[in-house]
Amino acid sequence: MDLKSYTLEELESHVEPTLFGSGGIVPLSPLRLISYLKNPRAEKSDHLLFEMRHEGRLVAYRTVLPDCFYDKKNNPHKFAWLSGNFVDPDFRREGISTKLLQLAEAQWDGQLMYTNYAPASKAVYDRTGQFPLLTHRNGKRFYLRSATKELLGSRLGSPELLKTGDLMVNRLREGKLQKFQAVDSSKCRIERITTLDREVIHLIRQSQESSLFRRDDGIFSWILDHPWVTEQEVGPLNYQFTYKVTRFENLLLKFTLPDHKGLGLLWLVIHNQKLSAPYLYMDNEEIFPLMARTLIHTMISHGCAYSTIRNPELLGHLMQHSKMFLSIRNMPQLLFAHKKLINQVPNNPEIQDGDGDVIFTG
Repeated sequence: MDLKSYTLEELESHVEPTLFGSGGIVPLSPLRLISYLKNPRAEKSDHLLFEMRHEGRLVAYRTVLPDCFYDKKNNPHKFAWLSGNFVDPDFRREGISTKLLQLAEAQWDGQLMYTNYAPASKAVYDRTGQFPLLTHRNGKRFYLRSATKELLGSRLGSPELLKTGDLMVNRLREGKLQKFQAVDSSKCRIERITTLDREVIHLIRQSQESSLFRRDDGIFSWILDHPWVTEQEVGPLNYQFTYKVTRFENLLLKFTLPDHKGLGLLWLVIHNQKLSAPYLYMDNEEIFPLMARTLIHTMISHGCAYSTIRNPELLGHLMQHSKMFLSIRNMPQLLFAHKKLINQVPNNPEIQDGDGDVIFTG
């Protein structure tokens, strides 16, 4: 068994023979690779890919995503998200995931965090005893339409039967959904923007003082330009994570109250039947209820089935429309940090739903 790590510079220089030459497992899809190369918070010397090979064959890999947070002294502190871990089924239960994690831990000197994990990956992290809980974010998943085929089809089987059930339930609900009113344009102007204009950039920068990760307009442009999934036709890859979806769309909605009394930005992402709100900003709390109504109306008009929200203010206003939903269930988010950096994180930091790597896939 041979362990090897690749820096960003090596990935850029040796992409073809390194990643796609063997015809076997692919550790980075082309979209994800391009995104890695464009990351404004990555450096050429960062180790991003960790591989295990057996007799020249790639049998396992781990990837990380460089980022930074702002510590207790308000200084930027570089770290990486644990993001992507796979072991060939023929080589599982041999401690390979642990060895790959140890290699990443050594290369990054323990400056690692993780969230949005698979249970099997979390079990590996837990066994090390090196990743205490950083924060627990309460959240809820709001089901507007039935989506049992998408959510449970792979586990329950009978996808066509589940699809039929979804269609029947949703047909009965459609009349009620169509009666939901959009925000009155006289109370607030809501426009979809394709780029971050000067007003919105100023709002984002003004709102970042208490943010842990402070993702600014430069980071957002990178995220918008280089997602990890696509609706376009792409060739099949032996890649273990989603890269081809039925529908993927970023919606940037700018809110302007009359007489310049307030400005807001609500970033929504549609991924198949799911809608998420990775980032939101405003300078007047009167915009919160308008954002909640707009989120519901967007779900209705775009045929979305469910949405998971963890912003506490937005959650509160969505709950005022609880009768619109088929059901609502708790959906917390846990974020873990390595022991070497956890004490440098400020108390009660502001974290948004898009922080981590989930923003690239919705």
